[in-house]
Amino acid sequence: MKTLKRLSSMLLAVFMVMAMAIPAFAQEVTVGETTGGSITISNAAKGETYTIYKLFDATVTGTKGGSIAYTGDIPTGLTDYFTEDSAGNISETAAARDNGEMSEGLKTALKTWTATATATATAKSDGSTLNFKNLPYGYYVVTTTQGASAITVDSTNPTATIFDKNGTVPSDLSKTVNKDDVNFGDTVTYTVTFKTSNYDGNGTAAKKIMSYTIQDTLPDFLSNVNVTSIIVDNDGSAATTDDQTSITNTQFTDKKIVLDWYDETNSKFLYDNGATVTLTYTAVVTDQAAIDGQGNTNKVTVTWGSNDKLEAEETIYTYAIALKKVNDKGEALSGAKFQLPFYVKETADANGAYIYAGTTADEGLTNQLTTPANGEITIKGVASGDYSITEVTAPNGYNKLTEDVTVTAKKTSDTTTNTTFYIKDGEPVQSNVGGATEVTYTNANLAATAILVINKSGAELPSTGGMGTTIFYIAGTVLVLGAGVILVTRRRMSR
Repeated sequence: MKTLKRLSSMLLAVFMVMAMAIPAFAQEVTVGETTGGSITISNAAKGETYTIYKLFDATVTGTKGGSIAYTGDIPTGLTDYFTEDSAGNISETAAARDNGEMSEGLKTALKTWTATATATATAKSDGSTLNFKNLPYGYYVVTTTQGASAITVDSTNPTATIFDKNGTVPSDLSKTVNKDDVNFGDTVTYTVTFKTSNYDGNGTAAKKIMSYTIQDTLPDFLSNVNVTSIIVDNDGSAATTDDQTSITNTQFTDKKIVLDWYDETNSKFLYDNGATVTLTYTAVVTDQAAIDGQGNTNKVTVTWGSNDKLEAEETIYTYAIALKKVNDKGEALSGAKFQLPFYVKETADANGAYIYAGTTADEGLTNQLTTPANGEITIKGVASGDYSITEVTAPNGYNKLTEDVTVTAKKTSDTTTNTTFYIKDGEPVQSNVGGATEVTYTNANLAATAILVINKSGAELPSTGGMGTTIFYIAGTVLVLGAGVILVTRRRMSR
């Protein structure tokens, strides 16, 4: 029976047998009424349910190191792996091993058998060492949602210890944002989620995960960062409030958040194995955000004390708009005043662009801009969409526009702007047709959606030397001649 004894010391799927003393803090489950053997899960995962099944009875001949005999009924699904002799002793078959290790076939067969077998005992771990005591001697199978293991408990090995391999590992990190198309000054909400594990590694080499560190790059385009919630969902669903723990009063420090995961004082995990962590935080988009191009990306990294890590990132975008004011000959016009549907900072930045500042009036803000000598107005930090702009004052000598102009902010994925317009006979045309005048808007510092706005000179009114004075001269002559005729006529009548 020595080969069966060796087989019984091997673990299935997610366990390994190892000798380990029971620490001071332990969760105990009493099975029988008298002192017997015990099975200890040395690194039981918090929230995991462990179930033990007795497969065969065990008796021992002699003292420690003696032969062990197994007796009982071999379940139908295990007849390929165990055999019974004429005396009723059970031993393994060749199919039970593969290169000296427990075969995958036996592992699967044992897990299948436990699905319908009657459990000897079951317990949900509180995160400390789990001890099933007062067990009748026998050959046992221990299962969790991760897998199954086989272990013998007898008078020569009364306190069997197994090591949960914890098949889950930290995984499924994701980062999302509630909106990725923004204005300067908008508040955005980021959500970070990932699934946890209580151990790093497998078997005897596995190490307790003492804490998780969440690090976000939090670039300069984000300010006023505020963690609004950290939820640990112990059932791992991240969809319901059942069995959830809220971690309060925690903010980023040096762009990091450290979540304690193991209670060393009480030798137990604080949260269930496989729990889902959800971090939510808000931030304000600053005028340091890049305009279009590749957008504005911040990355989150989760580490747990090893060289392994999880990474995820999210990107937000903001845009710029521009107009160029010219006459019907394509010459730049200064002095045209436009009213905007929002406010900007009164002073342009070093590159001549005005900075979007929301829709509420405040000190240092304006919603009217006047074209300079180059006829260009550039505004950065707006979300995509259409913006209607009204001309309230035309340049001297030009007619004011009778309709609003619309400029559309849209993604270009560029970082500079080189836009060419064409004018022919005072009207914009789509291409460089014969006789067209070329007008350009160039910006080396940002990608702006630009439009061309044309003002035409006013209609000619009467002026000196023109038709207007000629009319007055003719009228005056007629009046003088008429007066002379009347005077001559009256003299003749008086004679």
